[in-house]
Amino acid sequence: MHRPPVLRAHPPGITGCMPPKTQREREAEQRQLKLERMQEQVDEGSLVIRKMTDEERARFESARRDLPQNTNAKRRGRPSRRRAVTPLPKT
Repeated sequence: MHRPPVLRAHPPGITGCMPPKTQREREAEQRQLKLERMQEQVDEGSLVIRKMTDEERARFESARRDLPQNTNAKRRGRPSRRRAVTPLPKT
């Protein structure tokens, strides 16, 4: 007997026409979901957002001032890929 072909859905995680999301897109989506959840909590009254007091601002500003200034904060935790060049010995 001849069976007709069976149409199956794509396995989870694989889409036929849409390319996979980039890491940046996934992070943006997660951030948006968190913001929406925070807004829901504010609306239902379980989360209150308030301004910092002058005392809190001063305390956190002094702690922030003690941190080393880094122009490229995004790469703060990554080691440099560039190798240090050792000077040639004097002869």
